[in-house]
Amino acid sequence: MRKFEFKRKENLELQRKFNYEQTVELFIDDKRLQKRSEKTIKTYRQTLCHFGKYCADNGYTGAEDDCVRAYVRWLTFEKTKWDDHPTNHSDVVGVSARTVNNALRVLRVFYNWAVKKRLINASPAQQVGLQTEDVDTFEIFTDAEIESLLAAPRRRTYTGLRDYTLMALIADTGMRVGEMTALVRNDFDLVYRQIILRAEITKNRKARIVPISRTTADLLRELFDYIGIDDPNSEEFVFLTQYGDQLIGDNFAKNLKKYARRSLVPIKARVSPHTFRHYFAIKFLRNGGDPFALMKILGHTDISMTQKYVRYASADLQEVHDKASPIESLTGKRNKPRGNVKFR
Repeated sequence: MRKFEFKRKENLELQRKFNYEQTVELFIDDKRLQKRSEKTIKTYRQTLCHFGKYCADNGYTGAEDDCVRAYVRWLTFEKTKWDDHPTNHSDVVGVSARTVNNALRVLRVFYNWAVKKRLINASPAQQVGLQTEDVDTFEIFTDAEIESLLAAPRRRTYTGLRDYTLMALIADTGMRVGEMTALVRNDFDLVYRQIILRAEITKNRKARIVPISRTTADLLRELFDYIGIDDPNSEEFVFLTQYGDQLIGDNFAKNLKKYARRSLVPIKARVSPHTFRHYFAIKFLRNGGDPFALMKILGHTDISMTQKYVRYASADLQEVHDKASPIESLTGKRNKPRGNVKFR
């Protein structure tokens, strides 16, 4: 009994000493030492700061057993979508299961780290389960929408040519926007029509080679001539701002929305670089591309990640089945004119 009381007292002492803000800073610093990508660090910080604000506004310290469960309940049933965005506003209450699960995964990593470092007794996120996500909820552009977006930039200007080339490059390769904006001239081999994505700029920290079409290679040559990169071994960034600095993915995403407003075709899909990635994947499969080749091009580490595109592309199964059906090939003549039929 005394041992139990001692343990309980020790646990309560740990909880009282828990300082959420300081623990977050220690966690972020540790992840930097582990060489996590800047994008991952940014995601950690944004999620933990958002949760910290919720705790402060609702009387939690971040050490209570029910603080994460209360946060998830608020995200699901009470939070107004985009209420913390400076320009986008919405009347929708509750965020998607995917958003909730992404936040919960970060909180699990954070609290498990804190438990391991003996900064807190137990993880408040451990007993909160992930929500069920809808499958294949992503949208893709139609061909007409892509053509309209490509027609929007003024290609006589540098920024117009740059954005046109970026759109063509995503539609041709499905690269992530962060990978594209980090490319330097030395990453391009226009003779063999391929781009070498260095490990340090990919999401999974694994290098890969991405093939490009002749059309895209010609566009890149035009862009290189425009900005004056003559040396193929140059380490200069390829996609620049009008002031000569490296282009940031968020700025390109904003430009896409501007081009969508200019579009002569109403665009129903969400206009973002990632929707271009979806478009490439679906078109690649529908045009006869192999799922394993797609997995390598997109940089997926597991074929299961590519299967969502395979399922989506299977929307064409009826047409494929009509062409390939064995029974149709055997009895197809029944649809041809046969003249008068005599019954005996």
